[in-house]
Amino acid sequence: MSKNIGSGFIWILLAFLALGLVYGLVVPPFENLDEIEHFGVIRYIADTGHLPVHGIPAAQMYHYRQEASQPPLYHLLSAGLVRLLGLRADDTEAYLRFNPRVACGPNAPFLYDNRAILYHNPHLNHFPWHGALRMLHLLRFWSTLLQVLTVVGTYALARRAFPDRPGIPLLATAIVAFNPQFLFVASGVNNDNLVTPLATWGLYLVLRLWQEGLSVRRVIGLGFLIGLAGLSKLSGWLLVPLALGVILLRALQLLQRETNRSSSQIGHWSLGHWSLVISHSFLVILPALALSGWWFWRNWRLYGDPTALAPMLQLVGLRGSPIYPWNEAGLMFRSFWGQIPCSFYPAGFYVLYALLTALGAIGLAWGWRRLATGERWAAALCAAWFLLVVAGWIRWDLITPAPGGRLLFPALPAVALLLATGISSLIGHWSFRHWSFRHWSFRHWSFPHRSLVIGLWVFLLSLSALWTVASILPAFYAPPPRYPDAVAVRPQHRVDAHFGDSIRLLGYDLQTREAEHFLDITLYWQAAAPIPEDHIMALQLVSPIPGDNTLRWTYDSWPGHGNYPTSAWRPGEVIRDRYRFRLPAADFLTQAWDLQVVLYEPERGGLPVRVDETSVGNRLILHRLRLPGREPVCPESGRLSSDVRLGESVALTHAEVVPETGSIQVILCWKSFAPLDRDYQVFVHLYDASGTLVAAGDGPPMGGAFPSSLWHPGDVVLDIHRLPARVEGGRVAVGLYRLDDGTRLPVTIGGEPVPDAAIPIWPVRP
Repeated sequence: MSKNIGSGFIWILLAFLALGLVYGLVVPPFENLDEIEHFGVIRYIADTGHLPVHGIPAAQMYHYRQEASQPPLYHLLSAGLVRLLGLRADDTEAYLRFNPRVACGPNAPFLYDNRAILYHNPHLNHFPWHGALRMLHLLRFWSTLLQVLTVVGTYALARRAFPDRPGIPLLATAIVAFNPQFLFVASGVNNDNLVTPLATWGLYLVLRLWQEGLSVRRVIGLGFLIGLAGLSKLSGWLLVPLALGVILLRALQLLQRETNRSSSQIGHWSLGHWSLVISHSFLVILPALALSGWWFWRNWRLYGDPTALAPMLQLVGLRGSPIYPWNEAGLMFRSFWGQIPCSFYPAGFYVLYALLTALGAIGLAWGWRRLATGERWAAALCAAWFLLVVAGWIRWDLITPAPGGRLLFPALPAVALLLATGISSLIGHWSFRHWSFRHWSFRHWSFPHRSLVIGLWVFLLSLSALWTVASILPAFYAPPPRYPDAVAVRPQHRVDAHFGDSIRLLGYDLQTREAEHFLDITLYWQAAAPIPEDHIMALQLVSPIPGDNTLRWTYDSWPGHGNYPTSAWRPGEVIRDRYRFRLPAADFLTQAWDLQVVLYEPERGGLPVRVDETSVGNRLILHRLRLPGREPVCPESGRLSSDVRLGESVALTHAEVVPETGSIQVILCWKSFAPLDRDYQVFVHLYDASGTLVAAGDGPPMGGAFPSSLWHPGDVVLDIHRLPARVEGGRVAVGLYRLDDGTRLPVTIGGEPVPDAAIPIWPVRP
């Protein structure tokens, strides 16, 4: 069994390393969390040999912003590696063109919206790398190697805490190694990649100190490790209260053994006991300060703040109003397991981790009393470390908005060990030996079901990490599919439209689900010539009424969800540009909307569009869509008492004539019972008392906003027409007719046919 567990750990470690490298390749350059700023700090140190300082011209040149306040150990080691290998990144600015249409934040309207922060040209970003890209990918690999120490440390920590339960170390290691957010961070340039392994091994040394007792060598070693962790990130200093707490508890245990009394009787302590606690506490604190005290002194001299948080907060901003930490618990949970800088993952992604967390917490509470004393102390130590890290995050989050789950990663191994313990405890009470179903009995099965279930969890976690890098991240960051020429594509709807002189639209595919406001559209672009500009593409739903520019919805982006700007297009290639939208709610009636596409530059406006060499302005209407909305309110005073039918498909339910100055308004309500095969016009005729036609107000329903061919059974259409005349004692007649040949839909009132298919309305009153 031990051999199998060891082999499983090696496979997890190798899988983590492989996934970390793949994550580093899939995530575009400088798109990882705070990667631009951390890269800037490293580059500045490598170029100048000095630590960065706030408020100097280099702060703008190197883009290190708030990260100049970070403890510098990660950046110093990384800069040393860069100088050792003789790398230069003088071309960094070429890769830091910011995307003006990026849609960041958890409330951005679409899942796979434009999430790329920067301009990316896939033709220039590919291997072999040069300059800044070579340095970046080297530092990403270096960061992944550092986090290998976290994976190994998790396994070592769990083996020390649960030496007789080999499944717990394996599952805890998998929870860490296959956490997609941990992999995301581990594949980027970020100082979390040093503080997390150092904190993990610091926790390991604290547990060893608890299990094996106090010794000068162990305590000094722990102090040096804490100093390194604190010099990597301020959260590393949270190991100090944990270590001091363990020293105090060990001293209390020693007193209890010596006096055979309760450890709460502190008054019986001798001078030797106090000196033991104080001396070992100093042996922790002094080495830590010896390693990092110079950095605090430097900050005091530069900023008057030993932590350098004051200038950092000037850049990142203070929280405007107080907020309770539990209000952001959902954001923390999701970003603990998976997030990119601009968005969260699909909601279904988090189901596995919610289940893991719930089962782990329930199992830990359920099986706590069944743990051995040493196991309980180890779990309690991990819980204490997690609570310390959470308390540190709460304090920081109260100062400035920081709902990022990676801030809890110094405690990730402790969380993983607690969850693995809970899962293992549940499995212990879930015995196949008591199961039976019809003729099948599990009482005689002898396979190790605990190992089977733990193996299943390891497999599911690894599958989720693989799914993230193979499917979710490419959906955010991969450029669209490209084809060498137009022969390789077959659009559902062919179009030959030219936008300016360099871009063609060959056609599009379209799918809709009206009830869900769902829109799936694929555009087939072709570059006819080199394109020097980065044009913004706008997909819009606009009113079909001529002259009405009401927008139901607009989506503006660089093509390819921001991942393939037009200046990167190569002449002749065809770009398959797909978008899937769930349209936001809007307060409109059920009606039709024109789906149109525009290519524009903010300074110059839209590109001129030609279809079959005919100019159609600066927009191309692709399709007319029906979108459900609210049902109109028909005037109750105009409700008709008779059943008025037009053919087998339509009824007129309300009709009212409202006199106005020099004109009249005719309010009609149509109700659909069956689809119409074409668009019908509404005729509205005004006759005087002698029967002479005085005025006509013919037009499409709702002024063209809702063509009758898009009516569905059950639709109610509020239709208003105005007639530019008014006569006393006149009457109005209405109906529907075909525009091509004037054929009217036959009309019956109460089952009786109406001559001329014209529905008479009340006389026009003075």
